[in-house]
Amino acid sequence: MSSRGIFIGVGIGLIALCACVLALLVGAGAVAYYSTATRSFAGRQTPTATRDPAWTPQPAPTPGPTQIAQMDAIAAQVITLRGLQPAGDVERKFLSVDEVRQRTLDDFKEDTTPEEWENDRHTLAALGLIQPDLDLYNLLLRLYSESVLGFYDPDTKELVVVSQAGQLNAFEQVTFAHEYNHALQDQNYDVRRMGFSEEGWETDSEKAAAVQALLEGDSYLLDEQYQATLTPAQRREYADIENSFDVSIYRELPDYLLQDFFFPIEHGLNFVRRYYDKGGWARVDEVWRDPPVSTEHILHPERYEAGDRPLVVARPALTDTLGAGWQQIDAGVMGEWYTYLILAYGEKRAARLADRAAYEAAEGWGGDGYVAYYNRATGQTVQVIEWRWDTPEDADQFAQAFDEYADRRFGRAQSARGRTCWADDKLNCFFAAGQRTLWLMAPDQATIEAVLRQYPEFE
Repeated sequence: MSSRGIFIGVGIGLIALCACVLALLVGAGAVAYYSTATRSFAGRQTPTATRDPAWTPQPAPTPGPTQIAQMDAIAAQVITLRGLQPAGDVERKFLSVDEVRQRTLDDFKEDTTPEEWENDRHTLAALGLIQPDLDLYNLLLRLYSESVLGFYDPDTKELVVVSQAGQLNAFEQVTFAHEYNHALQDQNYDVRRMGFSEEGWETDSEKAAAVQALLEGDSYLLDEQYQATLTPAQRREYADIENSFDVSIYRELPDYLLQDFFFPIEHGLNFVRRYYDKGGWARVDEVWRDPPVSTEHILHPERYEAGDRPLVVARPALTDTLGAGWQQIDAGVMGEWYTYLILAYGEKRAARLADRAAYEAAEGWGGDGYVAYYNRATGQTVQVIEWRWDTPEDADQFAQAFDEYADRRFGRAQSARGRTCWADDKLNCFFAAGQRTLWLMAPDQATIEAVLRQYPEFE
């Protein structure tokens, strides 16, 4: 799913430029905001990120022997706490706040194109997750430029440290511990090989999201253990710094994106803690040797333990069906997590289902496949999602939940010939057959019928 590979799969506390760099944002303050926010800011317009064209980043001061000694001591402590041995030296790259900001901005711009952002915007708007005119590019550009504290890059094997004069404060110490743990994870388990890479997101976004949750759950549990070693004075310093962060940018994020940012932290931490509580870090390492492959595994560890694997759902090519002017802009898998987000965190608040109802409706997910097409001349979208459910009862439960969601989002439904359709500025039709359900979105009935011929079991 290109959307998830570019920005849907990134997370606060681990922002991934192209979802493949493990970076720490002003995440601690954002966690506090997330836990108390009313999340009523979806769809707010964002100003364009601007910068003085004459601006140049100020270089980092050369780290002194005290800082180097602190980092060496933290690294040794993380090795002891986590129980992973380094396979070699971890390269530290010292950058100033300005240089980190510039590097993240440069990477962000280099790894994405305006056309990709437009494609993502059309897909997400069709799913009802954002307003059609939301400027996602500049929203995330501002988030990156305002918030990055440091990161570990699996591509270059660099641990980038925000270097300032003087000793590392308590928050910087925890940040270094978090990122050094990512370096140990990579040296021991090769996270790119496991699917946490730009190519991994494009090939299998569900697997990449699961590995991301494992990465962050592991490092946030390590954070807890490292923070427990701080002195009372250091803990007060940490809390003061945490509370000083400006988290106003998070109030501008679409609600679904705020939820998605915290998926690897909240659900990843719960997932890892389950295995740590059963057998310490040795048990967690067993999970690393057989990692989860879907968001379903993260949400339901018992299914991971049972060896439940996602069903592969084919996505038919529709270029010939739709005709001239139509271009495929996205294709992939929603997964259980995004199925839940569609029902519970769309930009139209009145269309949202209660959290428990949405969660239970998505819980029977067995697999899915989706594809989106866009006609730039007409500004129209065709989108198809087919879900496979664990049981016919799960399919029925989702169908009932989707009917309620669609009634709230699109208005009164029209049912005929075994199908239910809703019409606003486009046509949305829903079909069910056994353990399968299908959502078709198209500009008119003729296009619905043409696409439906690719799915004879629903006709």
